Parts: sequence; C-alpha cells; structure tokens
Amino acid sequence: MEIVAVKAVDGSFRPATAIDADRFKGIKVGQPVKIQVTRQKDRSLPHHRLFFGGLLPFAFDYWQPAGGVITPKERAVVLWVAKRLDKFAGNKGIIVKAAEEALNLLAKKRAEKLPVIDKDINSFRRWLTIEAGYFNICVTPAGVVKEPKSISFASMDQNEFNAFYQACFTVCWNMILCNRFSSEDEAQQAIDELLSIGN
Repeated sequence: MEIVAVKAVDGSFRPATAIDADRFKGIKVGQPVKIQVTRQKDRSLPHHRLFFGGLLPFAFDYWQPAGGVITPKERAVVLWVAKRLDKFAGNKGIIVKAAEEALNLLAKKRAEKLPVIDKDINSFRRWLTIEAGYFNICVTPAGVVKEPKSISFASMDQNEFNAFYQACFTVCWNMILCNRFSSEDEAQQAIDELLSIGN
C-alpha cells in the first residue's frame, strides 16, 4: 500500500488527500508500521489535491454507470457490418435496426448473469488515466491491454502533472460534466468550491 503524506508542524505525518486518508483508516492507532520515505519530485501539493480531492471525486459522483456489458468495439463492429449489409440490401435501415435490437437483447442477457456492481473510485481513476492518454501497452494471454501509468509524485513533475490534469479534465468534461454544466469554467469553479469545503 502506498500513502502520500505531508509532515505537519508538530512532526506528525498527515495524509495528503482524502484517498490517502481512507488508506490510513486501515491502520489501527498505535499499530507499528514500516515506512519507507521517498522524496517526491517537485510538485504542488494543492494541485495534487485538485485532482485527487477535486476533479476525481467530483466527476465520479456525477458519473452514472450505463450499460458496459456490450463493449464499444463490439457495438461498432456489429453496426459496421449491419450498415454494409443494409447498403447492399437497398439501404432501408432494417438490418441496422435488427442489429441494434440484437445488441440490446444480448446486453440484457449478459446483465442478467452479472451481480449488481457498485461504482469504484479506483477503477474510475484507472479508466480516467487511460482515457486521458496516460497508459502503457502490455501483452497478456488475453491479448493487448492498456495499463494506466503511475501518476505518483515520484513519476511526474509539476509540468507533467499539469498536462495530466488538463487531459483528465477534458475527458471528464467531454464524457460526463458537459451534460451537467454550461461551461468548463463553471465545472472547474464547482470543483474549486468542493475543495474549499473540504479544507
């Protein structure tokens, strides 16, 4: 487990973000722990909090899971084939409509086999990091997968983190927040207000 902490005036270490605080909860008071101190790259702690205590939980709260049992790639391939067949059949839209109905039926059948799954902020963070373009390509027995890059203090300096934050904000705006706010500035202001309440 990795926790980012800040040394306080009284000499104690305090969690840097709400996520770090949650990780601290698993440690009992008085329980000895081994700590390996790693000096972090020069990066703004308030900007770190802007992501972990602002944008991430803010977008996560506004995100409502929908579907997911049919992947975008599956849907795209089925509809591409259906459109081509429709074109050969006179372009009446019947095959595309049938394909969409079949996808919806398949999604319903798959959903019946799955348990109810709660939202998970760590999975959301991994998804957001990958969608923002910060990932490594790995080969597994299941094929090629994207793994999120580390965004730890040791991995990114302030300029890299600024670019990362902006890329994540753009993803959140385009996929979640644009339906809830009239402008990016309004969304960022709401995130800033959330942070000011938390501090």
